Amino acid sequence: EPVLEGDINTLKRTLPKHRTRVFPKLSDSPLQQRKFLFVSSITTCCRLCIEHGMPSDESYGLSDLYIQRVDKCTSVDEIHDLYETMMLDYATRMRKYKTGNEQLSPKVIEAINYIESHLHDRITVKNLADELEMNASWLSTVFAKEVGMPLSEYICRKKIAAAGYLLSYYDYSCSEIAEYLGFSSESHFSARFSQYEGVTPKEYRRQHFRKVISNINTQ
Repeated sequence: EPVLEGDINTLKRTLPKHRTRVFPKLSDSPLQQRKFLFVSSITTCCRLCIEHGMPSDESYGLSDLYIQRVDKCTSVDEIHDLYETMMLDYATRMRKYKTGNEQLSPKVIEAINYIESHLHDRITVKNLADELEMNASWLSTVFAKEVGMPLSEYICRKKIAAAGYLLSYYDYSCSEIAEYLGFSSESHFSARFSQYEGVTPKEYRRQHFRKVISNINTQ
């Protein structure tokens, strides 16, 4: 799969073929048919990219943005163009993560993948090491050496990134986000968020709420 491998050149050669492929009929309207297929494709792409190393908050964010954008399309050709843009966008990002992961050991990659899949859990270095059947001290040392930051900080940064995504696109309250991402309390979540983002969660929402979607739709 060129997208998962970040193979931009192969993808550019094969993408035009999707315009003439025959798909099962999902709607009597050609436009609605293509929109259904687009949503199905990006849902699959989003999930597979997460499984192959893309951060979940980034992949879900891209999916939401492109679904918002396809909803505004008024012709089949416009959807075709957007589909190709979307696939190249995912592939370009996957190439970055694939290149970066080549420098990491399998155990560190396994730890990163676990964190991405369990952001809603309360993750500690000890329970992560236990889940992966590793020595906690060894994992912490190797992770910090290869990734460039302590494991506990990496976990927190990923949770804060996911919180930023939720604050930008959804109406969940700060207490709901804190609970969903496994923080001990809303105050703890707010303090950690402010530490990394420089503003409170409420101020961040005021600055970012759905503005990215608006920007894309006007391009």
